[in-house]
Amino acid sequence: ILDASAMRYTIDWQLSGPPFFTAPGPLVAATQKAIQAVEQRVAQLSTGGGTSDGRFIAQLGGQVVELGPVNATIHKINECVAVADLEHLAQIYTEIMVHLLEAANGR
Repeated sequence: ILDASAMRYTIDWQLSGPPFFTAPGPLVAATQKAIQAVEQRVAQLSTGGGTSDGRFIAQLGGQVVELGPVNATIHKINECVAVADLEHLAQIYTEIMVHLLEAANGR
């Protein structure tokens, strides 16, 4: 658009963190199984959550899955979450570990 308008301009751009992609693997599979077991629904893989610190972990070569409660006050003053959501999340995390250990033991 700027070129078409014959404008003189410069663009200074800094990449604060490279994008990343976690391919299907043991962590993704364990997470999906855990969510299915605890929540009785199929997890949808999505990158719609916003800026992620996972971009730094992914550079180290590990799989990255971000999973947590969703709420209207996230990252705001007086952020809060329902206790029931935290209880479900703890169950999901436990199930993830069970599935990862089973996969590691060939089950």
